[in-house]
Amino acid sequence: MTKRLFLEDSYLKSCGTIVVSVNGCEVVFAETVFYAQSGGQPCDTGKVFRGNEIFNVLSVRSNGNDVVHVLDKPGLVVGDKVRCEIDWGKRFMHMRMHSSAHVLAAILNQERGALITGNQLGEKESRMDFSVKDFDRAYLKGIEDKANEAIQKDFEIKISFEEREKALQRKELFRLKDVLPKDIPVFRILSISDFDIQADGGTHVSHTKEIGKIIITDMKNKGAENRRIYWKLE
Repeated sequence: MTKRLFLEDSYLKSCGTIVVSVNGCEVVFAETVFYAQSGGQPCDTGKVFRGNEIFNVLSVRSNGNDVVHVLDKPGLVVGDKVRCEIDWGKRFMHMRMHSSAHVLAAILNQERGALITGNQLGEKESRMDFSVKDFDRAYLKGIEDKANEAIQKDFEIKISFEEREKALQRKELFRLKDVLPKDIPVFRILSISDFDIQADGGTHVSHTKEIGKIIITDMKNKGAENRRIYWKLE
């Protein structure tokens, strides 16, 4: 089982660790700062150092309880002591985007009871789909304004953990339509002061002002009761 250090500290940029398994260019470490692609958030990239030798991390994915790092070349062996270092610029952009997604989702849920039906975060632009009908660009402008008002209040964003049985009794923690996480004994809970609370496994900023400014760039009709919005950050 790989210890995912980012679950408790999204700002951790590097760590020392040991190689526990190798399959060619695919390597598992005892612990990692690299985020594995999940929930619409792209994986981290970066570097692994063994002494003066550098291995580039091209992609990262989960395989059960393990985190698999795909390197640009083979060479590491079980037992190697290495240092992992993420591409911080990419990570921080994803942190800002992910936190902004929670702010937008909270407002649409509060106003329209909208649930998330899909999402994809990016460095330059992100998108999110909602189970809602009958909103137009004028309405979205109001959502954008309310989101930025919330961001400027500089709410603190905190992480906590809750046992599965207790968490499942709190419907407000789950915003994904028709999706209930399976086989997770302990849920990671993200709270934005008293503004919003959700179960979440991604990386986030510590205060909402770090998000910057949300600009909704487009919207699309994806079905009778499904709307997609696109946004970027300044």
